[in-house]
Amino acid sequence: MRHDVLLAAWGDFSSGELHFDVSSSFPELSTQRLLEDSAIVNYLMCNLYKRWVENDDKWYVINRFDASGIHAQSPNPFTQQLIKMHSLMVYGVRDTRGKADCIYVFFDRTKEFTVPDQMLGMIMPHLDAAIRRIGHLTPVVKDEDLLDSMAQGGLSDREQEILHWVRSGKTNLEIGMILNISANTVKNHLKRIFQKLDVSCRAQAVAKTGMPAGVRRPS
Repeated sequence: MRHDVLLAAWGDFSSGELHFDVSSSFPELSTQRLLEDSAIVNYLMCNLYKRWVENDDKWYVINRFDASGIHAQSPNPFTQQLIKMHSLMVYGVRDTRGKADCIYVFFDRTKEFTVPDQMLGMIMPHLDAAIRRIGHLTPVVKDEDLLDSMAQGGLSDREQEILHWVRSGKTNLEIGMILNISANTVKNHLKRIFQKLDVSCRAQAVAKTGMPAGVRRPS
């Protein structure tokens, strides 16, 4: 199946706690580079996942894909390469036991994405099984960048601590154990964080505070 970039995203899409892996012919689109721009990647993957759910968990194609708006909102190496892609296909896999749904996004420079219908059902289960066996990379994040961006939202020291662990993929229970507070207290802190940042979920909070100063955030 022809494509220029394959991006896999898996995890808890409802909370935005995602992992990424990428296969690409472009050196600018390595997995580590993707993790450096994880906020905008997270934002895009959550939107594509939502479309997949709304499509009754069936794969779908977007032809004449235009990423210029995304690049204008968040100019970085990832979106710079994304504007070269003009079509994509999204194939999702449910993980009812592990609660780590996965979507595979095939990007291509052509304006019309060609899908081999008969082969897709045979190829994707094997691809999914192979990728799930591969250990994922962890992002390299500069603490000073995170602290600066979180301070801009008027967050207290405790709220900054909690948001740091949210970004690291910890659950409310795990954060409570780390900070020696109850999971319910963590939940209450998160509510105040959402109010201060004017967001409604973990993914939006991470996206809003996960970029260095001077970079426009996705709306």
